[in-house]
Amino acid sequence: MAKIKKFLLGCVICFAGVYALFCGIVYFMPELFFYNPYSERADIETVRRYGYVGEEVEYKSADGTPLFAWLSRPGNKHKMVVFMHGNSYSVEEFFYKMIPFEKAGYGTMLPEYRGFGGIKGKINQKNLEEDAVAAINYLHHLGYQNKDIIVYGMSLGSHMATNTVYQLQKEGKFAALVLEVPFDNLTNVVKSVVPFPLPFSLIVKDKYDNLGMISKIDTRVLIMGGTKDTTVPVRLAENLYNHAAEPKKLIIYKGGKHSNLFNYRNDKDVLNWLEEK
Repeated sequence: MAKIKKFLLGCVICFAGVYALFCGIVYFMPELFFYNPYSERADIETVRRYGYVGEEVEYKSADGTPLFAWLSRPGNKHKMVVFMHGNSYSVEEFFYKMIPFEKAGYGTMLPEYRGFGGIKGKINQKNLEEDAVAAINYLHHLGYQNKDIIVYGMSLGSHMATNTVYQLQKEGKFAALVLEVPFDNLTNVVKSVVPFPLPFSLIVKDKYDNLGMISKIDTRVLIMGGTKDTTVPVRLAENLYNHAAEPKKLIIYKGGKHSNLFNYRNDKDVLNWLEEK
């Protein structure tokens, strides 16, 4: 009996140690769990062969980190669509989403973050937020005003888009905010996909809290989600929509997943919505 108790105690201690170690890794090394960047330099010549007509431009983040973006000038629409991608890959993986906007007469911008697409630097919420804001500031430098800019964020990029609009709207109302497969905050995303009980609110250091800002956004908002999204459950997008201020619109694609709404031609829905008065 004593041996069994000793064995069970050992198991409990071992489990507690592994549990604490895992929580520590999540807190101190979130890049192992939340980010999947392409580290190679994104190649604009490659995507030009597939129809993207942009050029590469360079600018700096607030702390001096060199950044780049792919940019195409607007046609008859006289507005820029700025697409902020999520936690994986690089801008090279998302250029195709901007081609319909180019063809419709909009200018486009695909800004890259540090840690992605060959840019050196640490990936965390503060840095990604600053890099996203720097992209809009670069457009301001080119002469565009907020009223000329549509900010479009996908997945984790929904936070960079929401935060950028929130931070810079004091300089004027943006043309629109478009959020594809967004979430209310990262803690709820982790809770929904990790079945094991963990102190999520303590160990998820970067909160990416869209919910705390969305009601204060002073521009019209379009939110899109898919019913079969297993990465960011659609209820998180719906919760974000419920807290957004008017005017707002929600489109849920039946059968849509996290990365395939383009197959449902959600670009057409965005373009039609942008034309609504």
